[in-house]
Formats: sequence, structure tokens, C-alpha cells
Amino acid sequence: MDPIQAKPKAAGSTAHIADGVFCKACGWPVVHACCNDEMSKGTWDADYWGYCSNKGCANHKGAEWGQDLPEFAFRSEE
Repeated sequence: MDPIQAKPKAAGSTAHIADGVFCKACGWPVVHACCNDEMSKGTWDADYWGYCSNKGCANHKGAEWGQDLPEFAFRSEE
């Protein structure tokens, strides 16, 4: 697709930094992603995925994000 013709995805159908959610291992923000067709089949088989935004962190590979936060993440009290 021509980048000039591409349009942004609707809110909630893409990836974003989750408000107040951080990685337990390194403290960096966690990314919340709505899985596209390629992600939802095969390797991940999930609707939503969370991963540490720190590429050097062991949790950068992420985990499925269901009703609760992924095991590696915590919500800040601030």
C-alpha cells in the first residue's frame, strides 16, 4: 500500500503504551496491542498482546493480555 494513501487505524485496533502499566523486571512501560490476523493465528493465538517496550528486557517478547494484566506487568499506584 502506498504510504501516502494509508490511514491510521481506529483507536483500540492498534498498539499503544498502556496507561500506568509497567514491566516488573525493568520498570519500562508496557505496550498493549490488538492482534492483527497474522498475530492471532499460529504463534500467539491471542486477541490482545502485551510486551515490555524495552527491547533489551526478557519481557520484550510479551504475553497474551486477557482479562488481567500479563504476569510480567504491574499497574502503578500513581
